[in-house]
Amino acid sequence: MYHYEESGLSNVWLQNGYTIEDDEDYGELVSIHAVHELHNAIGLYLIMQKPDLTGEEIRFLRKELNLSQKNLAGVLGVGETSVRSWEADRGQIGKPAELLLRALYKEHAQGDGALRNMIEQLNHQERTLVPNEISFSYGANHSWHHSRMDVNSRA
Repeated sequence: MYHYEESGLSNVWLQNGYTIEDDEDYGELVSIHAVHELHNAIGLYLIMQKPDLTGEEIRFLRKELNLSQKNLAGVLGVGETSVRSWEADRGQIGKPAELLLRALYKEHAQGDGALRNMIEQLNHQERTLVPNEISFSYGANHSWHHSRMDVNSRA
């Protein structure tokens, strides 16, 4: 068995799916088969099977989501120091943030990214001036959609 510490997790062991070669110049070289799929399997195990996530596991999921601590904090609606303390096991992640992290990872691994896009759009809206009045128009394709309102054309 191979202790797969390269994942950033101290408790992952591979039973197979790897080769070890001895190189004269570099020593022992390990080649992991289908690393991306392995990381997906690890991440899905963490979010579906682990009742509580450790700091290492939160860091693993964040890195797999390709987010900085600052960006994950923004998506979860917490401060960057909160994410830093969770990853260092100095603080507990709250249930709402943990559930959202799990949902984000599940969608990352199996979905189309719509949830993350929606959250990022909502976070952007909080920093954007939004008009009090909104308008919609009915299109030729028989569907309603949001449209910019011309203040001078109001009836």
